[in-house]
Amino acid sequence: MPAKKKQPTFEEQLASLQNIVKDLQQGELSLDESIKQFSDGMEIAKNLKQQLNQAEATLAKLVDENGELQPAEDAGDDLSNNGVQNQGYQSQFTGKDQVTDDNPF
Repeated sequence: MPAKKKQPTFEEQLASLQNIVKDLQQGELSLDESIKQFSDGMEIAKNLKQQLNQAEATLAKLVDENGELQPAEDAGDDLSNNGVQNQGYQSQFTGKDQVTDDNPF
């Protein structure tokens, strides 16, 4: 029975993709070789994207104090501002917290 071929690591695949990009950018490959390299690069990129998606799904879960897996954020949590509300901006259109009466709106 033949031995299974070892799957290259993420880092090895990324290095291969970087080499393919470098070779294609130099423009010294024949058209046929360029097409083959491009095709190989697209396949590597597809594999890397799958691995990143799997890693993202894994990291999106946290272990609570009881050792149970929990989602990293509750539905509706907006962590895009690192928890900072409004970042000091006050809209002139909301009518809230109007400081002066000379606002024409």
